[in-house]
Amino acid sequence: MSSSSGNRSNNNGASSSYPPPPITSSRLYIANKAKEILATRDAAGITKLVTSLCYAKESDDSSNLLYKTFKKHFPNLLAVKLLHAYRFTTTSATFSSSRSFVRAYSLELLVSLLIDLEESNVALKTEALTDMKEHLNACLVHQETSDHEFKLLSRIVSRVSVDFFIDSIPWDELCSFIVSLDDKKMLLMFGELPTVLDEDFLKPLLENDLAFKIVRGLLYQDRDDEEWCLALEAGFNLMLQLINLERGDLVWDSVYAIVSSVWEMANVRKRDVIVRKGLLRLVRKVRGEALRFRGAEYEFVSRLALMIKRVDGLGDDTKIAAKMIHDVLDRYYMRGTGVDSGLIQSLIGN
Repeated sequence: MSSSSGNRSNNNGASSSYPPPPITSSRLYIANKAKEILATRDAAGITKLVTSLCYAKESDDSSNLLYKTFKKHFPNLLAVKLLHAYRFTTTSATFSSSRSFVRAYSLELLVSLLIDLEESNVALKTEALTDMKEHLNACLVHQETSDHEFKLLSRIVSRVSVDFFIDSIPWDELCSFIVSLDDKKMLLMFGELPTVLDEDFLKPLLENDLAFKIVRGLLYQDRDDEEWCLALEAGFNLMLQLINLERGDLVWDSVYAIVSSVWEMANVRKRDVIVRKGLLRLVRKVRGEALRFRGAEYEFVSRLALMIKRVDGLGDDTKIAAKMIHDVLDRYYMRGTGVDSGLIQSLIGN
């Protein structure tokens, strides 16, 4: 009897050493929670999830499990819901700091989701894209955004707009919004746009001095380092757009402005580090666009990278950054070796 009792005691002791997982980690709980958020039309459920992901303790993984479930099985709905959470999360005076962090975090999650979908060759459905376009129009026009949020929104707009431009679906609100921006924000958002813009979209931007603002950011003495980097990205993107529209007469104007500016930054302003930072941003841009390049785009980008690499006064590390543009072209256009996006991002720093 005592032996049997002892065995039961040992068994009970052993089982108490391995407690069952919390109910919030069970598949049934996760499934029910997902259905609950799916069934609601407001942003309360997804906002609560984003807040939990922001502040949850490492030992509580129920929020991570729920998010992974959405990401794996409902990426279209998740993308729309994250924008919904950003749009309808208010920042009252009492909770302005914490709410602002949650709003920005919803955009960070969305950028990461869109990148993962793009690299997995998974396209968002037309219904989801249309809903996201509606949310973006409202967010951009009617809401105040921090600089960090604006940068994230610009990247989201870039990835959402690809399908609209490829299918020749107009986005007039976006064009009008970019025209209304100050110089820095105009350069930032235009620099992020995909290289598939049609002439109807590009023409109003050029009529509102986009090219002049790029040249001013590249060459005028009163610009700061960040404005130069934004102008470099925007000038590079304009060059690609003009190639796509077969405007070779204007393409070389962009090339000349970029190369002249790189020389001036390296030799007059002694800002070799900033040149390197700007070139690494071009590496990121090429990595995202090279799969859509034709022969003309490849040739111009390749020649531009070579011209920059040969500019006198550049440091060795900056010349390596110029060479990385070739590496990305070789991987994504010529199917050779290349560089990892994580490496590019860590070198850029933002």
